[in-house]
Amino acid sequence: MSESPRPLSNFCRHAPTRMLQHALTLTVLTLLGGCGALTDVRSFSTPYSSPDNGATARLRVVSDGMVRAVPKSDCLDFRLPGAGVMVAYRDGYANRNAENLGIPPLDEHPPATVATELLVPAGQPIAFHYIGARCYNMFSFVPKAGADYQLDAVGLYKCGVTLMELPVGGKTFSPSPLKESKLCRVTDNF
Repeated sequence: MSESPRPLSNFCRHAPTRMLQHALTLTVLTLLGGCGALTDVRSFSTPYSSPDNGATARLRVVSDGMVRAVPKSDCLDFRLPGAGVMVAYRDGYANRNAENLGIPPLDEHPPATVATELLVPAGQPIAFHYIGARCYNMFSFVPKAGADYQLDAVGLYKCGVTLMELPVGGKTFSPSPLKESKLCRVTDNF
């Protein structure tokens, strides 16, 4: 015995209900996915916040891309207090470009870069995320109180970052080590 086909009129009567259910499901999924997107937007639209108190160091950041930082952490979680964008070469993002704290010059900045000088907390790790045209790095270090630093995050000819330190009372910058960093949680890139 073969089953008789469903009448077309019965299908058409339920189609708007099914379409409404699918639309509602897609809307809910989009809104839930949007929670991550809102955090993503926040991590690119929030400028880095310099510390208000405690021991600090001065940091000059030179970059051809974007450098974001998370103070008081050796891993990246842009929801933490103070986290945000330090410099951004392209318009449309938060940044603290061109601030000057009087750090002695190290050398001429390469063309097509931006620079800024900011206070960072000393004696505690600070994690960084550099996004360049062809480069993506995550790293951290622990600044020393009163020291000056220059962080070069320029990936035009090589994908890498370098840190130079001018100790308190010193006259010349010398290389300073960076530690590889990671995301605190998989979702923390947003």
